[in-house]
Amino acid sequence: MVIGIAGKTGAGKNRVAELLLQQGWRALDLDLVAHEALDALAPALKDSFGPSILKENRVDRRALGQLVFQNGEKLKQLEKLTYPWIEKACQEWVESQPSIPAAVHGVNLHKTAIPEHVDAIIWVYAPYFQRKKRVMKRDQRCWKELKGRFRQQKRLSPKLFSSRADIYIVRNSQNVEALEASLERALRRMTEAQGIKAKASQPGRDNNERRQHEP
Repeated sequence: MVIGIAGKTGAGKNRVAELLLQQGWRALDLDLVAHEALDALAPALKDSFGPSILKENRVDRRALGQLVFQNGEKLKQLEKLTYPWIEKACQEWVESQPSIPAAVHGVNLHKTAIPEHVDAIIWVYAPYFQRKKRVMKRDQRCWKELKGRFRQQKRLSPKLFSSRADIYIVRNSQNVEALEASLERALRRMTEAQGIKAKASQPGRDNNERRQHEP
């Protein structure tokens, strides 16, 4: 089984991935893959965005972020350059150990072709102000530096995945125990749905309906 873990920044995607790792899953952080993509594509990025994004011949992620998160067109340009590299790396990772359940997580998962190849999507939800507080603490940055990132994600929602995979909502607005319980419920429903879907895939049945599963 291969699933995607999606949600807005600060929702807790990494935490959900950690819980799955404890259960024997594999997990791939698309943010880390994106960092590798920036290093691999540094010459092309320099040509597109100028030498100011480089620091000691490597991409300065903070400088690049300040540039693209304030400019929608530049962000699209960055995504056009990096996403094919990211998608290829992800595919190779999934295929490397197909017998082990795998989870791919990242805030921009919906902008890639990856959701078209997963069995389900876990959408991690947390309230806006809780996410804001978490991200400021995690990244050690002021709100002025971060608000562009939040603005870019304003329309990010589970609906962006609805035509590509079943969606399971996991809530991360309380403590770790509550998150674990919400995740377990989602995994249980996911397993049950996969069994039903296998039966529905028999000839003569329609298997194209996608659903959103609340916790």
